Amino acid sequence: MIPVPLVRRLLQVKIKVSRNRLIQIAVAVVLLAVLFAILFAYFEGVGLYTAFYWAIITMATIGYGDVTPQTGAGRAVAMVAAVAGISTFTALVSILAEYFISSSLRRMMGMHRVKYSGHCVVIGQGSSIPSCVDELLLAISSGEAELRPIVVVFPSEDERKKVELPEEVEVLIGDPTNPETLERAHVKEASNVILALEDDSKSVFAVLMIKRTSKARVLVEALNAESVELLKQAGADRVILSRSFAGRLLASAIFEPEVVDVIDDLTTALGRYDISVLLREDLWDLSYVEALRKLQSECGCFLLGYYTDRPVLSPPLDEKIPHGAKLIVIKPSVSSGND
Repeated sequence: MIPVPLVRRLLQVKIKVSRNRLIQIAVAVVLLAVLFAILFAYFEGVGLYTAFYWAIITMATIGYGDVTPQTGAGRAVAMVAAVAGISTFTALVSILAEYFISSSLRRMMGMHRVKYSGHCVVIGQGSSIPSCVDELLLAISSGEAELRPIVVVFPSEDERKKVELPEEVEVLIGDPTNPETLERAHVKEASNVILALEDDSKSVFAVLMIKRTSKARVLVEALNAESVELLKQAGADRVILSRSFAGRLLASAIFEPEVVDVIDDLTTALGRYDISVLLREDLWDLSYVEALRKLQSECGCFLLGYYTDRPVLSPPLDEKIPHGAKLIVIKPSVSSGND
């Protein structure tokens, strides 16, 4: 008795073949070639491999002439094989052309699928998207971040047209709250997902959808303070309240514009300086001043403090760097050309 799993597998293959015209034509070509090879070998008295070679060459209308029929029956098989070959090969080529054209159109429209693993998915709209992508690319080019593919998902074609992105960035179009869109972006295998939607309710729903199928870190831009806790409860690993941050900077620009300039410089890789986090196990148990001097002499970095479960800035000079701490430093930006 045939095992049930094998029967199911055979049924799946049958359904897949019945739905795919390319597989159907390819199977027809192979079966016809085998049939003509058997008949040619029988009537002409040649080996099966030679007969199969002759069948493929004849059906493809190449006709080298190194193997030719010598009997009437063999010539009859050759005529039928030539006619059948023209029909089936023409159908096969047309289906292949249709497939590649359809694939190209889907890619142009952003409706294709990606098969990356460990990639970064950026979902959203507005000015946050190009600035986010630029920072990611700069971090990758400077060696601060791992080389990973970047996939950007826009909710509509209109939003896509508003933004100019580098060619190496994969662009998809689709509703971020639709499971099919997340599947096309292969969110399941992504390492990080960044959400910058202009609707916090959609962001909450998108986080729930992503966390249901993926172990990726989800970082979300929130527009309202009331949404921060809700996004965290939905599973967001980090929530940034962008408008609140921008409002504080605008207020600071009135009475301390220099601070705004410093923050702007430190938070972009395009500035002269960059704020970064280092993991230096060799500096653990050293005093803050000793670690500061060592970093300045080795790489020109200025030690601001360290981070454990929270940031500790400008600690006492004799305070020791605790085990497991990451060092918060300011260093010359690679893009500035400073040493």
